Order: sequence, then structure tokens, then C-alpha cells
Amino acid sequence: MEEPGMYDVFRFPVIDWDFRWQRPQQISQQFAQHGHRVFYITTGVTALQKNATYEEVAHHVKIKRIEPNIWLVTLCAHQRLNLYRDQMSQADIQYLSWSIDYVRDRFQVHHLVSIVDLPFWTPLVTAMENHNLLYDCMDEHNGFSTNEKAVLRQEEQLARKANLVLASSQLLYDRMQALHSSTLLLRNAADVSHFSSQAVPAPELDSVQGPVIGYYGAISDWFDIQLVEKLATKRPEWTFILIGHTFGCDTSAVEKLPNVLLLGEKPYTELPSYLQRFDVAIIPFLQNELTRATNPVKLYEYLSAGKPVVSTYLPELEMVADGLTSIARTPEAFEDAIEWSLMENNPQQMELRQRYAHTHTWEMRYQELHQTIQRQLFPKVSIVILTYNNWAYTRQCLFSLQKPHRYPNLEIIIIDNGSTDETPHHLSELDPDLFRIIYASSNLGFAAGNSLGCRKATGDYIILLNNDTIIPDESWIQRLIAPLEKNHDIGMSGPMSNHVGNDQAVDHFVGNPVDGAHPQWLHDFYQYYKGSYRYTELLGFFCVAMKRSVFEKIGGLDSKYGIGMFEDDDYCERVKRAGYKLLIIEDAFVYHHGSATIKKLKPDEYDALWQRNKAYYEQKWNKIWQLPKRPENLFFGAETNEEVSGRLKKNNQKCILVLGGREWSRRSIRWQQLIKQLAAHKEWIVIIHLTKYYHHDIVGIRKAGPQMYMTNRLDLFSLVPFEYILYCGENEVFPDFHTHHNVIDSLSYHAHQLEDLRMSMKDYRIVEERQAPLLVHQLLEPNQSLTMEGTHS
Repeated sequence: MEEPGMYDVFRFPVIDWDFRWQRPQQISQQFAQHGHRVFYITTGVTALQKNATYEEVAHHVKIKRIEPNIWLVTLCAHQRLNLYRDQMSQADIQYLSWSIDYVRDRFQVHHLVSIVDLPFWTPLVTAMENHNLLYDCMDEHNGFSTNEKAVLRQEEQLARKANLVLASSQLLYDRMQALHSSTLLLRNAADVSHFSSQAVPAPELDSVQGPVIGYYGAISDWFDIQLVEKLATKRPEWTFILIGHTFGCDTSAVEKLPNVLLLGEKPYTELPSYLQRFDVAIIPFLQNELTRATNPVKLYEYLSAGKPVVSTYLPELEMVADGLTSIARTPEAFEDAIEWSLMENNPQQMELRQRYAHTHTWEMRYQELHQTIQRQLFPKVSIVILTYNNWAYTRQCLFSLQKPHRYPNLEIIIIDNGSTDETPHHLSELDPDLFRIIYASSNLGFAAGNSLGCRKATGDYIILLNNDTIIPDESWIQRLIAPLEKNHDIGMSGPMSNHVGNDQAVDHFVGNPVDGAHPQWLHDFYQYYKGSYRYTELLGFFCVAMKRSVFEKIGGLDSKYGIGMFEDDDYCERVKRAGYKLLIIEDAFVYHHGSATIKKLKPDEYDALWQRNKAYYEQKWNKIWQLPKRPENLFFGAETNEEVSGRLKKNNQKCILVLGGREWSRRSIRWQQLIKQLAAHKEWIVIIHLTKYYHHDIVGIRKAGPQMYMTNRLDLFSLVPFEYILYCGENEVFPDFHTHHNVIDSLSYHAHQLEDLRMSMKDYRIVEERQAPLLVHQLLEPNQSLTMEGTHS
């Protein structure tokens, strides 16, 4: 059902899916019908009133598919929560966040729009990462007696933190726009086809004689029940049909009147049958803060059926359906309006009402919202790819770009530089909705070809991508452009890679030329480098992202570099001299085969091209070209324990040695969980004794994260004064290593293994903490005391 290139939607609602069918469900259903996956959160949570782990929380998350592309999701919290009265504790936020992480991981959600209906959700949604936050302000929450003031205070924070704010009425729009400049007035609408059909009148009303004055919806404290009582008493020949729950409204007086029928709540599917019997549809609301901000959904539904509408004064009704509704400011005027509507109702009036309703459908509201989301939350990205023969590489690259969950607002421009193999034929078969193909009659060269592609691009951002690359997953574009969106002084950004000639190269990589990055390695890589970036002097143009405005200011690449080499050095120099910075996104990765075209040159041709372009670069910029920086590794070139110890001493950071298992696997083992938590503490250097990582040999000292190193050469660290040595799986004791504290994680061992360790050590502390994050926090954070099972000296 899901269409490719669609963002997913999480709805954090104010009402449950099966409650009264309103704006949250209608818009959610529209998203689903247009190919988006929708995860509708229930208002109830599963309470886990214990010290639960991520795995335990994930186990209790409930997911139920209810319609194509729609799932109901029940999250976990530490306590039961009432959306209208309670506030989340830190434990609640943690469990709720873990629940969301589990759903995102299970369904591989990469491009997410979180739509929030109620300020209650603010602590959770503002703690979430890598999503676009949208606040749908559809009510004046102060007007509800069920809402606590403490919850309402969160609304301002929600509105300011959101990427986009919706407002369902002019009054709400004016208030929200004062808090957020990106506010969209998106009024309510109707499922016109549902209400305009000639439904069979409800049998329940067969015995009703005379005019029927009808209402459906909530009958609560904002409903003017006294107005209905006055009208029904004065006009006994009219029958008043009131459909809906009466919580919050004293209906005792009208219950005694023979011409008032309180029918209770009715399913959405049955409402047209009752509406068909209405001669006049009414909206009898009181004048208060809530109703002044209301744009009634029922207005559009009443008009869909062609019914005359009489309402008390609502500001929104003066702005919408002008001339098609009667607004009454007094009980007498309300009575007169009903009587006039009964007398003047005719087929021409009915047609006018229905014609108006057809211009206010939920489909139209979705289209307006979707276009706004595409424009503001997912700015258009143009990928420019240069091809010259090598179809096998190009096919791999294009296949990786066309994954179902790709970036939602994308165009791919391919410049074929006069290929003579099967490339032109296969390019002609690509989807024209995604690809734009430009065929050059001859090889324009790397610089000229990419410049042509950039000039043809229509995106807000441009990514130059080599055809000998493999895109690892669906998140790479957002990882690259997010810093460009947020920082005006950053001109270009680039990812890390397995094959690049500067400090963008990863020091530790697991993958192969067929599949690219190993998926589990990539998952760990993202976690270790989460949110990391650094400035650089040079970006490799195997993959580089830039703002369109930067290209327009700087201009195209210098075509004098011919088929390639040094044009990326040159362009980086131009961007820097224009006042921009270059950024390496350390938690972004693109696989690169490396020099697929250039390396086909003969050695003497290659050397001549290199020398010529280097000379041109140096003459152009009046500077000597310098070798790019090497990949960052604190221990690069260190071959003795003295050198390793000296590097750490010079670095002046605390260091921890982790002794877990020797082989890293896909299983979520305790010691691996501890290491992943340790990797998040970038002020510490973490050394891990390993021989294999997903069956890939660890040789020497390999950098796996910003401050995280894996080694099979533990002997090189024999002179290092560790702050901690953490035993969490290793059975061999290393008594000659220097440390302030030997710490044994008891949960990583069976009883006999633990006893053997205790017998082999002189000084140690045993810890027993089920939650890995808490244990690591106790270890590494200052002024934290370890929870100890026992100590031996």
C-alpha cells in the first residue's frame, strides 16, 4: 500500500481512534489513503511500575493494524497517565521514548512527521530526535474544564519548538502566529461523499412528525441547553433531535419535554441517516473562549447534505460559508432563523450549500497540508550524478537510491558524458517522475558535467554524488542537509566513507563491494557518532551537499581541470574564500568504490593529469597544495606500548578498559549494551579488547567512535593508567595492568565465573545494576556512587 518516497506520520492525539470521528482521524485517514504510513497513538498507556529495561518496554508496546497503512500504537509509561490532568515524570518520558524508538526501528521509520494535538505530549515529542514536529492547534484548550492549568502551560513550549503549527480557526491562527512564524491556517472540512449521499433515514425517527431540528456532536458545558429548552417549550410542533454524549451538560430539563429526543452517541457511519431527517441543522453553542475559537466540523457536514444551518454567533461562521448559514445572537433571532429556514429551503439553496461543501473536503485539506510539509519540512533536494560508461557501478548506485523509504522530496539528475556502453539504454528506462536524464554528445569532464547538472537542478539543496557509490539507507540526505538548514555559515557538508583521500575516511569499516556497508555495522556507527560533526578544510566530491544559494553565489566547478582531479580542492577553496565553512557529518556514511573512471587511465596518463591539474591549482591560488589530513585516530602510527601510553598522557583524558567478549555479534549481549552506553560519553576514552566485529578481524587499534577504540593488541596498553578496568564477560584477569578501580559487572557472569574472578583478584568492586545506562552513568559521571554488591581487598 505504501508509496515510495513517503514520509511517515505519528499522531499524538487528543481522542482515541474509535471516539467521535473528527479532524485527527479524518486527516490521518487521508495520509494513509495517499500512501503514508500512519501510527495513531492511543490515549491510554501500559504502565510498567518497575525498573524496566528497553527490551522489557519494547515487549509491552502494543501495535495493531486497523486499516491499510494505519496502526494503533499503545506506548509504555512508568505510571498510568491522564492526558488532560497528569504530567510526565522522567521515568515516563524514558519509557515513552523507548516505546517510540521500538516502533521506529521495527517499521524502519526514517522520515517522520509527528503531529501533536494536545500539549500533554510536549515533554515526549520535544525529547524525540530526527523528526519534524507539527502542532495541530484545533481548540482553545483553556476552554475545556477537564484540562489542568499545568498541562496548558506546556502549549507555548510546544508551539515554539514545533517545525510547523496548524490552526483550525482565525482566532487560533492569530494566537499561534505570535508564537511561531510558520503557522498555517487549516480549517476543518467534511467527508462530503459520506454526508451528501442519499442515505436511508434512520428507522428510529420514523414515528417523528413535523419539522425536525437536529444536532449531533458533543453536548457538553459549551452547549447552550437552555436555548434548546426555550425553543422546544415555545415551539412544541418542532421536534428537537440531539445526538451525542451529554457529559458535562445538565440535560434534566429537556429530558422532560416530549419534543426533545436525546439519542446518545451514534457511530460516524450512521450519522448521514439521521442527518437526512433533519429539516434544519443547528449549532447552539454558548459564547465563551472555547467556542469563539471553534471552526465546527459539523458545519461542513451539515452543508454536505444540503441542510440549512442555524447557529449562535461564532466568529468563524462570519468568515466561512457566508450567506449559506444563519447566525442568531438572541434566542428570538434563533427561533426566527429556524422558521425562515423551514420556509425558504429549496433545491437551489441545497445545491449552493453542497457546492460549497465540495470545495472544503478533507482531501483538499490533506493536499494543502502535504504541500506545506513538503515545502517547509522536507525541502527539495536535487542529486546530480555524472555517468561515463561503468554501467555496473551506476546500476548499483541507482538501485540504492530508489529504496521505498527514500527522501520524500527528491529529484535525481543524471548527466551522461557520452557513454558508449549500455548506460544510455538503461538510463532511458528509468522512472521519469524521479529521474531527469541529460545526454552529452561527448565527455564534458567531471567539473563541466556536474556544473551542468547543478544548473538544471530545481532543489533547495544540491548533492553531487559519484556513480560509484552505494547509499546505505534512507537517512543519508537528512543527515547531510540538516546542518545546512540550521547554520547559515556552513556552505557544504560531506559524509564519512570507506574510501576517500582525506579525514572523511572511517578507520573501522565492515562491509563489501556488493552490498556496501554491513547493516549492523552501520547501525552501530550511527549510534557511536550520533550528532557528531567537525569542520574541515577539504571535502571529497564523491558525495557533497550544498545549499542552492551557495552554488548560485560561487558558480560552477572549474572546467579547466578536465576529466577530473583537484576540482574538489579548487571548489572548497572558493567556498571558504566566500566566507563559508565546510563540515564533515560524522554520523553520515556513503560507501565509495573509489575512482571508478579515473583509475582506468594508464599510469603515465594518470600521472600527467595529476601533475598538470596540481600545477594549475597552485598557480590559480598562489599556494602550495598540501596533502589532505589523515583519518582521525589518536593511535595512528603508534607501534609500542610506550607510544600508546604517551599519546594518552598527552591527550589528558580519563580512560576505561572494557573486557567483555572477544567477538562482537548481532546478539544484544550485556557487555555490548554496556559498550554502546559508554560510547555516548565522549569525554572519556574507551578501549575495548576485541578480535572480531561481525566476523571482521580487528587488527591493531581501530577507531570505532569519537572516543572509542577496538584492539586485538591489549599488550600495547600495558603501561596505560586506566581509571577503570571493567570486567563484563572476560574470564581472564590482567593483574599487571594499571588501574584505579577494577570493576566486575556481576550480571555478565554465571555464579562460578564470578567466583573464579573474585579468587583471582586482589582489589575489585562488584556492581549489580540491571540497567546498562544507569551503571555507566554511575561509573563515569563525577560524584556518582556505585551500587556495590560486595568489595574485596
